[in-house]
Amino acid sequence: MTEWLDWLSQYAFEGGIGGLFALSVIDSVGVPTGGGPDVVIALLASLHPQTVYAVELVVAAVLGSAVGCLMLYWIGLRGGEAGARRFAPDAIARARSRLERHGAWVVFLAVLAPPPIPTKLFVFCAGVAAIPLWRFLAATLLGRAVRYGAGALLYGQQALDMLRDGST
Repeated sequence: MTEWLDWLSQYAFEGGIGGLFALSVIDSVGVPTGGGPDVVIALLASLHPQTVYAVELVVAAVLGSAVGCLMLYWIGLRGGEAGARRFAPDAIARARSRLERHGAWVVFLAVLAPPPIPTKLFVFCAGVAAIPLWRFLAATLLGRAVRYGAGALLYGQQALDMLRDGST
């Protein structure tokens, strides 16, 4: 755990806001990073505890995540059912049912919730279900802003201490 944390700390320090933006795009488009943006935000916020920097981190992560989510949404919108083969059929059916009943609120909750919530499944299915783009984007931006904002402003140093100690 310590080696991984040291590597991630070095990446976060060197990559800064640009690295966080890129990681957020990659994470949201569907490449699993194990909550990478959350960890990088917490680490960078602990290394640079100024509130202005924390806000910049949140903005970079939210915008990067929105770009990645928009790509996955577009794939769902254009690929439709053919693109759904990547996911289990029963998972697709449940996600679409929830989206049909609750619309963009499902996306908001999915992007707000930490792993292991299957965010990519709900983002993809939002495209398949043709949730209006402005609602999808609003839900994504707001959900990620709350999630990443909490990580930067509330948990920066605490997260770093927890990871170093190995406690949860």
